[in-house]
Amino acid sequence: MFAYSFLVTNLDVSTATKAAQVEHWYRHRTQVENVFRDAKHGAALRHLPSGHHAVNRAWMWGALLTATSTAWLHHLTAATSDGRLVGHGARGGQAMIATLRRRLITVPARLVRHARGLILRLPPSHDLLAEVLARLRSLPVLS
Repeated sequence: MFAYSFLVTNLDVSTATKAAQVEHWYRHRTQVENVFRDAKHGAALRHLPSGHHAVNRAWMWGALLTATSTAWLHHLTAATSDGRLVGHGARGGQAMIATLRRRLITVPARLVRHARGLILRLPPSHDLLAEVLARLRSLPVLS
């Protein structure tokens, strides 16, 4: 089985090495475009443009914060042992913003006070959030 792809470019592809470098550049460029698409559909960029400069700035900050926190969540969830984020809503082992929102952020839970401490009670099917919280607790503290 063969797979073909075509690139139309004005970059120098006169040798095989240069052509491979151009293809590598284009392939990695699409990952950045996926981040933009996720920011548009899963974050606040879908509300742009507005007629007011201050509103545009607020939505841009919201999208930036969402994309940044999602990037951190990608790093925390990418090494799950059973690959729970692979499948629908995932790209290369990293979930899209909407998938992370559904699987980690909008999880119904109860915060219970017990023995002078707080316990987060999660539903039985949402152990990924507990794993992410454990990984956050294990990160070194910067002072």
